[in-house]
Amino acid sequence: MLDDILFVLVTCTREESRKRGLEACIRSLNSEHARVPLNGNLVVFDNASLFPEPLRELKIPAVFAMSPENVGYWGALHWTMRNIERLLGREFAFVHPIESDFTIYNIERLTEAKKAFDVVTDLHTVRTQEFSVRLKSRYFKNSWNPFRVRRSHVANHNLVTGERVWFAPVGGLNGMYVTNWHAKVPALHRFAPFQDAVEELADREQLTELDFMKAMHRRRAGVGMVDGGIWWMDFTEPPKAKTELSGSYSGADTLNKYGYRNTRCDYIPKTMPEIKISRVPT
Repeated sequence: MLDDILFVLVTCTREESRKRGLEACIRSLNSEHARVPLNGNLVVFDNASLFPEPLRELKIPAVFAMSPENVGYWGALHWTMRNIERLLGREFAFVHPIESDFTIYNIERLTEAKKAFDVVTDLHTVRTQEFSVRLKSRYFKNSWNPFRVRRSHVANHNLVTGERVWFAPVGGLNGMYVTNWHAKVPALHRFAPFQDAVEELADREQLTELDFMKAMHRRRAGVGMVDGGIWWMDFTEPPKAKTELSGSYSGADTLNKYGYRNTRCDYIPKTMPEIKISRVPT
């Protein structure tokens, strides 16, 4: 029921904290696969990891694209979408990027999310991050709610338009909403507009998450949302421990020391190294 969704897991484990995050991600994916089989629609793009061991625990049939150097999150997505027919032998209607510090749950809810695209035809993205419409103050940044869910903090406004977000239920679908929020990269997207937006960003010398949001907004302003979500992330705020690294928050010196790249401000390489394709991580 999820066969028309391309899942792209991008990994880069070059020290212990990211290794622990990937181990948790792999455990959650294996658990979901045991309930809702994912067969023939997962690509794992690895950015020159020094700790490939967690990938060997993956129990889902996948194609592994192993890069000898770190080409970044955006470079990995760009290359994978350009090469998907060669990798998996077919096209896909949807794509859902997965980051290596995600915990995935209730993945079957993507079936309802796909239906939302049919009911609300101007949708280009359905957000899937952990969130509750009824308990939204627990998830908004700068909220005074004492029971805030810090791992899933989000802005309470559209970062492209500045509008405060609102939610409207999609009739006939359980827990699906239309919202005026901006698009996020890790979400369920129509394949074509997402690929088109990433191709646009590939022409830039530098890109940010906001550039992506604007590119998607120009194509279609409609955004949906899965109430409750299907993933949450470990590193959504500045790391509390000195031993934890974050591509969004850690300083340039720290990231350079371990060979990481900043995920919030990066670029897509104009040329790529030779990517080794296999059915097992190498």
